[in-house]
Amino acid sequence: MSQITFTIDLEDPTARYAPDGRHIAMTRRILDLCDEMRCRATFFVVGKLAQSAPKLIQDIAARGHEIAYHSHAHVPLTQENPARFREQTHADKHGLEQLIGKPVVGYRAPMFSLTPRSLWTVAILAELGFRYSSSVMPTRLSRFGFPNAPTVPFEWPNGMIEFPLPVATLHKNLRVPYLGGIYLYALPGVLTHRWLRQAKPEEVLWTYTHPYDFDSAEPYKPMPNTARGISMALWLARQVAEQKIRDVLKEQLTAPPLNERLTGHQLTRIDLGKSL
Repeated sequence: MSQITFTIDLEDPTARYAPDGRHIAMTRRILDLCDEMRCRATFFVVGKLAQSAPKLIQDIAARGHEIAYHSHAHVPLTQENPARFREQTHADKHGLEQLIGKPVVGYRAPMFSLTPRSLWTVAILAELGFRYSSSVMPTRLSRFGFPNAPTVPFEWPNGMIEFPLPVATLHKNLRVPYLGGIYLYALPGVLTHRWLRQAKPEEVLWTYTHPYDFDSAEPYKPMPNTARGISMALWLARQVAEQKIRDVLKEQLTAPPLNERLTGHQLTRIDLGKSL
């Protein structure tokens, strides 16, 4: 049986980052779920959220979970400016490290937007001390897909490790994400568990969720920067999201946070200009 790491993209879909917003209560609900399931997770934190709720970030770390970084304001990398990205990322990383008293070594791009158009970020991340990224979606099924990327962990030329989004390969040109977001919530559970059993031993599996996925009582509101149909589908999926996450975590052997899975891999070093 494969091991799977639970990861959370810690963000506020309203983009207000109020210190008493619904996302705070939902994050604490996820923390209680982790305690119940006896798993330690990786929380990818938006910088603005850390600034608005520093005690929450400290509590997450104190309960044994990894704090990683999820951008300053959840802007896709394809809309970022390199100078602004470097400045904000440097400041936010330092702020998180001051809060928890530990290095922050993991990064996840908003909406998995590390694509051929935004590869400039890899050099900046390594320069700032990140050891791994979890930002590549190796599929054509998304506007931020990176269809030719490997489906197993690989190494960028500067030595930073990439943990790509787990996908099921149905055909060489058809890869389906299945362990997080709308993909996990909409797919039949029998398919999810079949693909988990078929995962290659060299894959690093992880499932991901968001605080709002657990908020089944919140009235519908369109999400920023999200197509209306997807926004509605994500809201409807809240009715099943928690149970889907529970089913996956119960079925698999729970792995430690991603920063504890950086060793023991046979990694291919990827040439940015040629291989992808």
